[in-house]
Amino acid sequence: MKRSAEDERLAKLLKDNAPDVKPNEWFTRRVMNKLPERRRNFRWLMPIVYAVAFVACLVMCVKFMMGYSDAVITVRDVLYFAVMVAVTLFVGCQMVLDFARE
Repeated sequence: MKRSAEDERLAKLLKDNAPDVKPNEWFTRRVMNKLPERRRNFRWLMPIVYAVAFVACLVMCVKFMMGYSDAVITVRDVLYFAVMVAVTLFVGCQMVLDFARE
C-alpha cells in the first residue's frame, strides 16, 4: 500500500503532538507504534511463486489431457480435470489481482 504525502504529513503531525506517557510494560500497542514501519523485503518472491504455480497447473492440465487420447474417459477423469482447471483459474486470478493491487 502506497502512502500519499498527506498521509505522511498526518502521521508526522500525530507523532509530534503525541503526549509523553510513562512506560508501561503491559501496553504493547504503544511499543508497536514506536517501531519503525515494516518493510516488505520479499516483494519480488510472490510473482515468481505465482508464475511457477500457474505454469505447473497448466502443465498438469495438458499432461492429463494428453494421457486420455485413446482411453475411455470416466466421470472421475472429468472431475479431476474440472478441479485442475478450477485451481489453474484460481491461481491465475490471484496472480492478476495481486499485480493489480500494486
